[in-house]
Amino acid sequence: MKIYFKPEGGFGFFPGLNKALEINCESLPADEASHVENLVCEANFFDLPEPAPVPVRGADMKEYIIKVEDKGRQHMVKLTDLETNQYLRDLLTYLTNKQKETRSGS
Repeated sequence: MKIYFKPEGGFGFFPGLNKALEINCESLPADEASHVENLVCEANFFDLPEPAPVPVRGADMKEYIIKVEDKGRQHMVKLTDLETNQYLRDLLTYLTNKQKETRSGS
């Protein structure tokens, strides 16, 4: 499974805040790869609607583009800080934290 994550908007004019992230689960430790795959599964990611225009609600609101490729399938969604689906929030939290790790060089 591969995941592409791209934050947009918000205070992204600061260097590196909106840096894209690519995760290949084959290169993660087994327990982390399993966790990521479970997050995608619990969110029913491949059943979510395709991206639609997101209504603007604030100048500092962030949008997030998530694309997942797995077993010949690929799907992309667009989320905002206002996402209410807890499973998507869990996936978004993981990806945001992982992006921060790579940004800080951890």
